[in-house]
Amino acid sequence: MTTHWQDKFSEWLGNLFGFNKEEESFVDKMQIDTLKEKGFHYNEEEDCWERVWVVATRDGSERSREVYKQGEDGWKVVMYGDKGNIFFEHGVDGT
Repeated sequence: MTTHWQDKFSEWLGNLFGFNKEEESFVDKMQIDTLKEKGFHYNEEEDCWERVWVVATRDGSERSREVYKQGEDGWKVVMYGDKGNIFFEHGVDGT
């Protein structure tokens, strides 16, 4: 079950990259140049596009990885926390 914050986060990602999963697929809308413009780099070892977010905390900072990867079920965005845990995962082309 998707919680309210996950819906908001998904909407924010859609607005950030300008795609609407009902209208066009991720592959049609999201080009490599766009990923590069947004600060993503290709991770050959994990076969994905990723960027790192640094978030201030009360005691310092944490790093999160935002990863776009194509799998058998289509493209997904996955957010990994500071310790490698997944805290958000969503199919970006309706999956």
